[in-house]
Amino acid sequence: MSSLSLRATAIALALAIPLAGCGFTPPKLTEGWEAQDIGTDMVFNIKRNIFCETIRAIREVNKIPTSFGPAIPDDYGVQLQMTLTIAESSAVTPNLTYNRTLTDGMESGNSIGRSWGVGLSGELSSTATRTDTTYSYWGVSKIAGPGKNKKMCDVEDWPINQNVSSLFVRSDLGIERFLRDHVMAADLLFSSKPTGDKKPEKVDVYSYDLKFAVVSSGGVSPQFKLIPLSGGGTPILNVNRTRTHELLLTFGPTGPNGFTPSDISFSQHLTNQLNSSLGRRRLVP
Repeated sequence: MSSLSLRATAIALALAIPLAGCGFTPPKLTEGWEAQDIGTDMVFNIKRNIFCETIRAIREVNKIPTSFGPAIPDDYGVQLQMTLTIAESSAVTPNLTYNRTLTDGMESGNSIGRSWGVGLSGELSSTATRTDTTYSYWGVSKIAGPGKNKKMCDVEDWPINQNVSSLFVRSDLGIERFLRDHVMAADLLFSSKPTGDKKPEKVDVYSYDLKFAVVSSGGVSPQFKLIPLSGGGTPILNVNRTRTHELLLTFGPTGPNGFTPSDISFSQHLTNQLNSSLGRRRLVP
């Protein structure tokens, strides 16, 4: 085997080894190349980043003058559902050919080489799926009021660790852009004002569903020719890891008690939850 072939084989193994346990053990939240201690704080860093970006978005959007007062008023609530899904699969598909060389035959006075072969193949595969789901609910006045969560969201004194692979920590989640676009639309085409003493002044509900899906895959395709076996040309090992991080935010009025979502807010959030659950089924390898 040439040095080039050795290097190519080493590269293929290096790419496949981090995924070698796919489908046979409970999946981890972190990737195979990340340090083990990263997983300890990953969920907290994700949730903290979402929480603080939501607060900043509410405060910035409430600076926009509207015909109905604050865009996201104090009597609104925020529903947060965070879903981390990891689906891993491995498949071993050996493919061998048994070769047998026969004695030469004669055809029209010419000697013709003869051989006989039969292919042997099989498959062993396994899939493991892990889904972590959390739900939180906050009143807007409790989290985004003046002076609220100053320490929690002071990234200068307490930086958020971004040395993790989750795009929920490393990316701009676009929450402010989402609210700004829909608040301006609601100002031009607003809902009918509710009636009754205990009804909120505003009933518009805004739901934001953001999903990142990262797919890692690899395979090993050795080629060889022995006596009497040969093989190659097709992968004998395939590994796949699909990591989906999903954020579902719903901004809407609170219920009569002021501590839980209103019926319309909860119904909107529940509808998005069901749609999201159906969509996650299609991501399983």
